[in-house]
Amino acid sequence: MNNIKNIILRNSINANVFSLGKEVYIVGGYLRDVLLGEKAKDIDYIVRGDIKEFALELLVQERKTKVQNLLDNATIVELKKEQMIRIVLKDGMTLDFTELKGQLEDNLRERDFTMNALAWSPKTGISDPTHGIKDIERKVINAISMDNFRNDPLRLLRVYRFVSELGWKANSKTRRIVSQLTSNIKKSAPERITLEFFKLLNSKDYQNALEMALDDGLLVSFISSSRKRLSKNISGLPHIESQMRKLPPIYKNSLDKPFSQELTYNGLLRLEQMLSGSILSENRLRLSRSILERLKITHKLATCNLSPRATRRGEQLTTASKMFEAFFEAKDALLDILILTGNIKLLKHAERFKKIWKKSFLTAEEIMNITGLKSGVELGKLIYRLKKMEFENKLKTKKEAVKWLLKKE
Repeated sequence: MNNIKNIILRNSINANVFSLGKEVYIVGGYLRDVLLGEKAKDIDYIVRGDIKEFALELLVQERKTKVQNLLDNATIVELKKEQMIRIVLKDGMTLDFTELKGQLEDNLRERDFTMNALAWSPKTGISDPTHGIKDIERKVINAISMDNFRNDPLRLLRVYRFVSELGWKANSKTRRIVSQLTSNIKKSAPERITLEFFKLLNSKDYQNALEMALDDGLLVSFISSSRKRLSKNISGLPHIESQMRKLPPIYKNSLDKPFSQELTYNGLLRLEQMLSGSILSENRLRLSRSILERLKITHKLATCNLSPRATRRGEQLTTASKMFEAFFEAKDALLDILILTGNIKLLKHAERFKKIWKKSFLTAEEIMNITGLKSGVELGKLIYRLKKMEFENKLKTKKEAVKWLLKKE
C-alpha cells in the first residue's frame, strides 16, 4: 500500500497522464492488480473535461518524452456507445478514458464490484467508498448494488468471468442478485455476451465459474440447453483437460494461442464441449464463421466411435475405412474430435491421414494423365478413393496405385 504511488508513477504513461495538470484518476482493475502485486496491463482513467482532447494532448506529451516509442503507431478509437476514448498501443495494450461527471465517489458507487470501485491520483491517494480494498484482501467478488446490474446486465456474466480469471469467490449477496436478474442478460448485445463468455472459458478456474453460473441460473439464459444437459457437459470438462494433458508438446504449445474472437484453442475445445447438444442458432452468442464451422463439425462427429477394436483382417480394414471417412469429414477439426471423443491414442493415425491427404502416391496431374479424366467431380472422387485405399494399406506403393488405376480402366 505504501509503495502504490511509486509503482504507478514508475509507469511512464501514468507519469505523463498526471503531468498534464488535469483532474484525472486511475480506476478499476489496474489498481486492483497493483494492490495484489500482479502485473497490470490495460489502464482505465476518468477525466474531468473533454476526454478526446485529453487523449490527444497525452499523445503530444508522450512524443516529447523518451517514451515516445510506446505510443508510436498508437490508434485512437472513439467508442460512442460506451462514451469512451481508447488509445490502442502497438503491443495491444489499451488506455481507456471516460469523462468524470459529478462527484468522484458517486461515479465509483455506480460500478460493478467493490474491487473495481477504486480510484487513485497523486493528489488524493486512493478513494475507496465501497471498502473494495477489504474485499481484495479477502479475495471476494462483492457486487455494489442490484441497480448497477440492472443498468448493465452484462455484469451478471462478469461475476463468473472474474471467478474464472481471479480464482476468487463471489459472496452470497452477489449470487442472489444474479439469481434474481438472470433473464436480464438477454438485454445485453450478443457480441458483448460472447466476449465475456470467451474470457471466462480462456481462464484458469473456468469449470468452477461455469458450475456457479449454472447453479445460479445464468447459463440457461443465454445457452439453448437444459440445465441437465449443461450439467452433463460441465461434468465432461475434466476429461477434455485430461486429453489435452496427453498431447505431445508440439500440440500443447498451441493450446493458449488465439483461435478467433480472442478465444484461445483450449477455450474453443471447452466451448465445443459446453455447447454440445445445444441449438447453435438459438444461443445468444455471436460467433465468427470459423468458430461456427468448428462447432457444426464437432456436433456432428463428437459421438462417433473411432476406436480400433478389430481382431480379424476384414474388421480392421472396415475400422480404418470408417476412421478415414471421419477424419476427412473433420478436416481442420480433426484434433478437436480426437480430444472430445477421448481418442488421443489415435493421433498417429490422424497425422498419417493428414500426410496422405497432403501428398499421396499420385498427384492429380498424374491421375489425369493415366485416366484421361479432366478436372471435375469424377476426378475428385477418384483422388478420394486412392487416398483412402492408401490409408487402409490396400495400396502400399506408387507402383501399386498406378497398377490399380490401369486395371480400373
